[in-house]
Amino acid sequence: MERKDKIFLIIFLLIVVILILIITLNLDFFYNFMDNNIEIYGYPAVFVFSFLSDIIDQPIGPEVPASVGAVFGLDPLYTFLLAVAGSSLISLINFYIGKRYLSEKLERVCKTKSYINYCRLFYKYGPVALLLAALTPVPYVFTIWLSGSFKMKLRNFFVFGLLARALRIGFILLTARTIFLGF
Repeated sequence: MERKDKIFLIIFLLIVVILILIITLNLDFFYNFMDNNIEIYGYPAVFVFSFLSDIIDQPIGPEVPASVGAVFGLDPLYTFLLAVAGSSLISLINFYIGKRYLSEKLERVCKTKSYINYCRLFYKYGPVALLLAALTPVPYVFTIWLSGSFKMKLRNFFVFGLLARALRIGFILLTARTIFLGF
């Protein structure tokens, strides 16, 4: 267990927590900023905000920009595809970050026997955890980092993470469109 690996993980988690707090405490500002930009710039703004919303765990998910775009009258299919593309792109990047950077740090910080047990546990329940995180308000990005760091198969990541997240975005987009526009 190396001290600099522990320090790296602690600093990484502190930065994430600070960013989450900043966004949560200024939620109205971020909602208004997103609404104004989606109304002005349309489809590119839906993609950008869907991408940004999944960089770290925070209260605004990629379904929010998609729903806002649908309410402003953007084509629901294009809005859905751009929101899914933005969310999927950053999810793949987060998976790579977990696999490339956090995996070796976790392995060195955890005791070898403990790490092997965590790997077995995640291998057994990881896809279910990722599915729940993709479909519910459970921290999705954190689960992606764990999926990468515990070396989940990319096929499982696509099915239980990206496909499930696309279903959530589509369901919420259609629900918002139905509620606000009546069809």
